[in-house]
Amino acid sequence: MKLIRIMLLGLLCSFTLFNQAIAAKVDSDYNFQQERMQLTPDSVIAISSFDTEDHVTAYSYNGTRLWNAPFHAKILSWQIAGDYVFIFSKDRSGTKTYITCISRHSGALIWQKP
Repeated sequence: MKLIRIMLLGLLCSFTLFNQAIAAKVDSDYNFQQERMQLTPDSVIAISSFDTEDHVTAYSYNGTRLWNAPFHAKILSWQIAGDYVFIFSKDRSGTKTYITCISRHSGALIWQKP
C-alpha cells in the first residue's frame, strides 16, 4: 500500500512539473514588452518584429491591408493620437533613438527626429 502511495505521488508530481514546463515554453513565445495591436475607428494597426526590421501595418476591419511602413530600427513603443501614429525606436546597433510620426491613414512619414 505504501508503495502504491509513493508511485501515485511521484506520478502526480511528474505530471505537475510537465504541465509547468509546457506553460513556461508557451509563455516565452508570447512575452511581448508592448501592445502589438491597436484599434482605430476605421482600422486595425499592428506591429510586426523581425530580425532585421520591424513593420507598422494597417488593415481594414474586413482584413484588407491598407498600408505597411517598414522600420529598420527596433520599435520600442508607440501610440496613436488622432490622425497620427507616434513611434519611439532604437537603431539595431543600439547607438541612436528616434521619434517618428506617420499618418494613421496612409502610413506616410510626416517627420522623424533622432
